[in-house]
Amino acid sequence: MTRSRTAAPAGRRTAAATTGVGKTAKTDKNRAPGKTPKRNGDTPAATAGAPDRDSDAAEQTMMLVGARIRAMRLRQQLTLRDVAERTGVSVSMLSMLERGVSTASVGTLVAVASALGVHMYDLFAHKDGADGSPVTRLAEQTVVRMGEGTTRRVAHNDAAAGLELAVNEYELGGASGPSATHHDGREFGVLISGQLTIELDGQSHVLEPGDVIAYSSERPHRIANTGDERAVAVWVNVDES
Repeated sequence: MTRSRTAAPAGRRTAAATTGVGKTAKTDKNRAPGKTPKRNGDTPAATAGAPDRDSDAAEQTMMLVGARIRAMRLRQQLTLRDVAERTGVSVSMLSMLERGVSTASVGTLVAVASALGVHMYDLFAHKDGADGSPVTRLAEQTVVRMGEGTTRRVAHNDAAAGLELAVNEYELGGASGPSATHHDGREFGVLISGQLTIELDGQSHVLEPGDVIAYSSERPHRIANTGDERAVAVWVNVDES
């Protein structure tokens, strides 16, 4: 594998998702000694200190997403193998995803949504924004947190233009998924902070703050945080049809 700079694989964790805007948990100064707080991604909701009800809500969300994916697939008369060939995601993983018990990553959801002719945004329930307003408030944006150590905030979705604008955050070692995926369309990304390695067809490209990358989503790709701090990037997915 050739490299433009450096690369390091990211670990695999259990995935879950929630929608809505989340707030960073504050450190509990009165925490009993000897107890170590969980890091982001250690809980199903991927939120430090999240209560059990948040975990249950995240699991329920993934079950609803899985059911929506299955309904879309059947409506288009596609088999699991058809979707697997379009995305690079295994049939067994897709089956678990539809049943709401998979370890689906953001990359997997993006690829599966594209294979079904929609954006990942369309797989989730959303808060209604102001009719006719050109502004999408933060509270109206959909947030998806995954156990792979990533958070994807869909800042804007334009179905007519086939465009989805997202702000992605990657914890230390976080990644878009355990392996590369592919789907229709094109992607454009600009790194705001931290460091990201984009793997394309076996070649790694390391981004530093301010760097931009553009590529066809049909190329097998994976995004990983190979730096020593949280990475934040703005990502645009565009349909080419």
